[in-house]
Amino acid sequence: MDAWLNGEFVKKDAPAVCFEDRGNTFGDGLFEVCRVLKRRPLFFEEHLKRMEVSAAYLKLRFPYSLEEIYRATRELIERNGIETGEAYYQLTRGKDANREHRIRPANLSPTFFILALPLREVSLKNWETGAQVYLYPDRRHLLCEHKTLNLLANVLAKNSANDRGGYEAMMYRRDARGIYVTEGGSSSFFCVHQESLLTPEIDNILPGVTRKKVLEYAASIGIRTIERRVYLKEFLTAEEVFLASTVSKVMPVRAIENQRFPTIGKITAIMMKEIERRIEENIRAQL
Repeated sequence: MDAWLNGEFVKKDAPAVCFEDRGNTFGDGLFEVCRVLKRRPLFFEEHLKRMEVSAAYLKLRFPYSLEEIYRATRELIERNGIETGEAYYQLTRGKDANREHRIRPANLSPTFFILALPLREVSLKNWETGAQVYLYPDRRHLLCEHKTLNLLANVLAKNSANDRGGYEAMMYRRDARGIYVTEGGSSSFFCVHQESLLTPEIDNILPGVTRKKVLEYAASIGIRTIERRVYLKEFLTAEEVFLASTVSKVMPVRAIENQRFPTIGKITAIMMKEIERRIEENIRAQL
């Protein structure tokens, strides 16, 4: 399989990224993932614009135009024969031979690469019977609104749930009122109360692309949406719960710990159908 590294196609398994790259030594970088369907990267512009915005915030040079990256993505998907899969993008500040905490922009050239890979393994039963979710404390840094390479806490959360037979972790924090939900290891959470759709506000959590699509689509078909701090007790007493992400799309949640929910509730079913319709629209727009 091939990859695209700093403007050139290379063999994916050939040694290419240097040891002293700040992405390796400091986690000094960003990433994005687009779902690939019918050989098209879904919602490409939204994902890469988010990376561009975060790069500006972190004073990290964004080295290519979105048009160049899109063309490279499409060619890479074709080269690797990815009908259904993922496009992974990574941007780091580049090589720093002295491994110095201080950033010296004049001495650095960013590293940017793209991978086009088969879809990771996800059981279809999660969409049919719902995902099992387990709680996990949110132990992350205060830069969660940016999709940085610092994912150890997310990895630990996901694996904690997986070790218990679950699909996703529901991370939480505490304030004076009690325990409130932030997000999953790699997804956003939604719950339904009296046919209104609630989701945690963007408060040191990732502004997920699929999360945004769900809110836009729900509002467009007349479903009331609410973004605010949502407490765990509100999730546990909800009529329905679902999660959303690039890979999961919209996935019903059957249980949080031992609290069970309808397999596919009314609003969840509507949003599952609506996200698929919008995905098809996005694919057709790229033909």
